[in-house]
Amino acid sequence: MQQLPLDLQIRRTDEHGDFIISECNYIAAEWIDRWPDWVGQFCALNIAGPKASGKSHLAAVWQAKSGAVLLSDLDDDLEGLGDALNFVIHLGRVSLAEKGLFHLFNHTRDIGGSLLIISTQPVARMAWRLPDLASRIRAVNLAMIDGPDDRLLHALLHKKFAERQLYAPENVIRYLVARMERSFSAAHDVVVRMDSLSLANRSHITLSLARSVMEPGQVDFRQEKLPQ
Repeated sequence: MQQLPLDLQIRRTDEHGDFIISECNYIAAEWIDRWPDWVGQFCALNIAGPKASGKSHLAAVWQAKSGAVLLSDLDDDLEGLGDALNFVIHLGRVSLAEKGLFHLFNHTRDIGGSLLIISTQPVARMAWRLPDLASRIRAVNLAMIDGPDDRLLHALLHKKFAERQLYAPENVIRYLVARMERSFSAAHDVVVRMDSLSLANRSHITLSLARSVMEPGQVDFRQEKLPQ
């Protein structure tokens, strides 16, 4: 991946797959690009952001780039690490022992490896009981993914409809962006609801269908059913 200009709004890159880069997430993408030149006492990065914001996608990109191992649990003895140099932890998915994470920081530093931590909130703001671990956590680089802006929501909706092999006219996308919650999970949910409703009623993706989802009970779109 190449350096991301500060005035970038939205673009796609082969290295990121179909990840859409916008103002809210370009810093996180740039950190993935920058590896292995992560600065600091530990070669470690925390990507934090809301649900469905692309954290796991970026982690998968980094795994492919670095050969990192995704840790599904972490005990005090660090069993099962093998000869791996780089590691990914999804906080909230992993069975985590604080002493194990403390030892992983030291182990990663000792072998010249790297650590990527994925979380919904910055790890430095979490309550860690082990003081030595807390001091290491504070040394981790942070890349925040903020909520999507209108242009990213617009692109996300197009992408999610296309993934379901659905065509959404531009007026439908504009209507949804103007009225929906500004979140990645909301973009997913509204497309799922419209897909289910259009399938159940054999309807196209139309403005009336969008209105029936955003304003339930106010609009009757059934006259737009597909022919039997």
